[in-house]
Amino acid sequence: MRVQLFATCLGDLLLPDAVADAEALLRAGGHDVVFPPDQTCCGQPAFNAGHRDAAARVARQFTRAFSRELPIVCPSGSCTTMVAHYLPDLLGVEPYEVYELSAFLARRSSNTLLLEGRRVAYHDSCHMLRELGVSEEPRALLRAAGAEIAELERPDLCCGFGGTFSIRQPDVSVAMGDDKLGDAERSGVEALVTADPGCLLHLRARRARTGGPHVVHLATALARGVDA
Repeated sequence: MRVQLFATCLGDLLLPDAVADAEALLRAGGHDVVFPPDQTCCGQPAFNAGHRDAAARVARQFTRAFSRELPIVCPSGSCTTMVAHYLPDLLGVEPYEVYELSAFLARRSSNTLLLEGRRVAYHDSCHMLRELGVSEEPRALLRAAGAEIAELERPDLCCGFGGTFSIRQPDVSVAMGDDKLGDAERSGVEALVTADPGCLLHLRARRARTGGPHVVHLATALARGVDA
């Protein structure tokens, strides 16, 4: 299948390796990957902050960059949610055929045992779990790659990032991130895997201060292992 890859602004600016890993996984699955060069942001940050006019201006660039003739794959649950559920109403346009990366990849089983013998935990981001209903797919991909998954005590609990929540309520946000890392550390895992760039950046920042297991994007874990 020919697909379009949406990097997202966080992916482009802060996690380019995870975007490259997502592309590698898609190509390894036999897909032809198109990367629209004019893509920027889906408008989610402004939308979540209540600035709908600003969000619409940014979202219109998304509609110019991406074709409706090919499905869109995105290594971010929150951005996939924005494009799937909110952008069409915001702009008054037809919905796009858009998939979160793990939901798309789960259609075909992995042909690698890159994670054989590795014990990991998976963090469900709020958007993926509650708005996309994607939970088992990333776990299935990790198991197919050979990983043992240790379930967290509260896998459904937010990590505290929550977009503008982390800015408006920094003390609560930090405490929630530390709680998530502590949950993973008690599970005795080598790495905490997540599929959402916002969660990844927040948890990595807290790990740098408090310790805990390595935090890695799902695409990187599947493409290069949990040590990357």
